[in-house]
Amino acid sequence: MTKQRNEAEKKLEQIKADILNKNVCPDLAQGANQLVMGHGNPCADIVFIGEAPGKNEDMQGIPFVGSAGKLLDEMLTTINLQRNDVYITNIVKYRPPSNRDPSTDEKKEFWPYLMKELDVIRPKVIATLGRHSMEYFLPGQKIGAVHGQPKRIRINFGNTQTAGGLTVDAMQDADEQRTESYQKYDEEVADSATQKRATSEGSVSSSARKQDFTSVIILPLYHPAVALYNRGLRQTLFDDFMAVPEIIKKLNLEN
Repeated sequence: MTKQRNEAEKKLEQIKADILNKNVCPDLAQGANQLVMGHGNPCADIVFIGEAPGKNEDMQGIPFVGSAGKLLDEMLTTINLQRNDVYITNIVKYRPPSNRDPSTDEKKEFWPYLMKELDVIRPKVIATLGRHSMEYFLPGQKIGAVHGQPKRIRINFGNTQTAGGLTVDAMQDADEQRTESYQKYDEEVADSATQKRATSEGSVSSSARKQDFTSVIILPLYHPAVALYNRGLRQTLFDDFMAVPEIIKKLNLEN
């Protein structure tokens, strides 16, 4: 495991170097103190993905170390996990000015590097924190409607090219065997644009596509920052978070 972890850490460092060498989002980079990559266990079963670094993250170079990060730490404690047990990252790796929302173009530029991160880690569960990361994995969904509801999707980690901001095939696979433990999880069908993109890959054989795509559970959660100012959402976020150990348990039973 130590060898595997060391190799994963080297690959993640290379992704960081690639971002710097290719000068991704130069305007954001110019206004930020530093690039903020993911942090935690590079061999983790679960990855948490937010939107972009804030002021504290920009100063320390570690994601989720401000008030929202403290709340995330608190939630991890409730399910007997620590930061070293999971991997935490953002789509956008530089702090946007005045903590504004990252733009669509900024998310698109960083999306291939997020996919490379996930390709290294190969998590069983991806917990999206807020709508900015959720919309890339569950296109067309509203977080108010699907928060806390695990969805099984299939991702081509090796495809880092954006297609309308997406490299996710969220279409239901009729050939996929669904165990009894996962019958309660919906397999969402993506919007028509994603369907057309996925079905247009006719030049690739069905068997090849099955090898390229990996089944992953997406757990959409509210962003901890929102829950800091809304007591009702705070309790909802904690309640939704309790799904994590149950999902991991069921996934381990499948393997």
